[in-house]
Formats: sequence, structure tokens, C-alpha cells
Amino acid sequence: TILIPTDMFNCVRYARWSLGFVDPPVEIAGSKEKCVIRALNERGSIILPAIIDAMNKLQGSGILSDVIVSKNDGSLGSVEVRIVPLGEVGSFSEEERSRQPSLFSVVRSLVDLFGYDDGDNQLGLYGAFGYDLTFQFEPIKLHQLRDEKQRDILLYLPDEIIVVDQDKRDAWKISYDFFVDGKSTQGMERGGSIEPFKAFDENSPAGKAFTPRDTPESEFSASVEKAKHEFAVGNLFEAVLFPKHFERSLMQIPHLQFFSDV
Repeated sequence: TILIPTDMFNCVRYARWSLGFVDPPVEIAGSKEKCVIRALNERGSIILPAIIDAMNKLQGSGILSDVIVSKNDGSLGSVEVRIVPLGEVGSFSEEERSRQPSLFSVVRSLVDLFGYDDGDNQLGLYGAFGYDLTFQFEPIKLHQLRDEKQRDILLYLPDEIIVVDQDKRDAWKISYDFFVDGKSTQGMERGGSIEPFKAFDENSPAGKAFTPRDTPESEFSASVEKAKHEFAVGNLFEAVLFPKHFERSLMQIPHLQFFSDV
């Protein structure tokens, strides 16, 4: 379930719509140079061949080093791709930096694949981008340990979207069907896998080591003061400092309450 609420409008950055969807047919998850695109239901299996074809074209253009299709692992099908290494600094102009091979290359390819003229401007990829995506454009030595399960992008392609216009107090549903290689999703049931809720295990090793934040309060404030000094002497132009806060899920929370709390 994905819910993207908003109550502000800016013609450049924000729209006045709130969006929500369930059971998307396709998931795109990537970290560093690896990206896995997988079908989440039978409708996604119909769409996947078009995505595989787009990835093969990226490989042909030298952006991807590998395109691995998997359909025999008991899943509904997936394709794993690997991005070619970033070129050495100086081998491309500054204007071409954001166009170097990266996870964004995969995203752009999918946007081109599913985009169409005179549409409703709602069909797209919805999800989240991680801060580590910035390291895709320039080789920087990392000092902080990363969780091996960390994902730099997690996006979904929905085939049915609920749109709420906060300004006009109106709402509507948009449904999409896809036609690929002579097969269509029209008439196919929308659905997905159901996984039971798993409460946080306080007796597990992770539970016993649980801490509500990753840094002591005094350490974060010290980082802010250090950043202010670096700004003053010209070593920093922009910085994003944030502590990580954690909360345990000890009981199942209704979706409406969860999104309200967030």
C-alpha cells in the first residue's frame, strides 16, 4: 500500500493531489550498481517482457554490463541488471555528469517506456530515492557503514490509482491496462501476495540491542556546530545532517492510523 498525501500546491514542485494505490504489478529496487525489476502479480508478468526489452537496449548502448532474466525461481519473473562502472573524473564534461550510467539510467528508460502523449499525467513510478544516489555521479570514499540490505531506490509501477483533489474536494480512480507482445492485462484480476504482520521481537538479538536513535543528542548538536564552522571558512556549500530515529512495531496498526501517525 502506498499513500502520498499533500495539502500544498506549487506549480514547479508540488501538486495539490493526494495519490494512493495497492497491489502494483511491478517493483523496481536498486542499490549501488545493481537493480532488480520484478513482477508482483500475474499482470506484472505480462508487462515484464517490455521492460526486459528496454533493459536489453540499455545494455546495447553500453549503459548496462549485465541483464539477467529469471523465470525459474518460483517467482512471477524478474530481471536483474548491473550498471557499468562510472568513468574516471575528467573523462566527461560537468554537463554530462548526471547523464553518466547510473540507476537513474534505468529509471529514465522506464519513464520513456511507459510515458505517452496526451495522458492523464498520473501514470508513473512512485516510491522513494535514497541519499546515496548522489554517489552514483562521482566516486567518493565512503566513511559510514551501510546496511547490506539498504536500497537506494524503491519504486512501483501502479496499474490503478486513487486521486484526491484537495482543492476541488473531488476524487476519482484511474485504471490502466497494458498490451505487450500480443498479450493484454485487460480482464485480469488485480492482486498481490498477502504477508502476515510480524511484530518486533524484543527477545531477539536485534531487540535486545534496540536503541531509539543512532547518535546521542549531544553528538548531533556538535555536528551542527562543526558544519556551521565549515560553512564560515568556505569548506561547505550545502550539508544535510539528520539523526536516525527508530520505533518498534509491537502490534499491528490499522493502515489509516499508521498513515496518520506518519
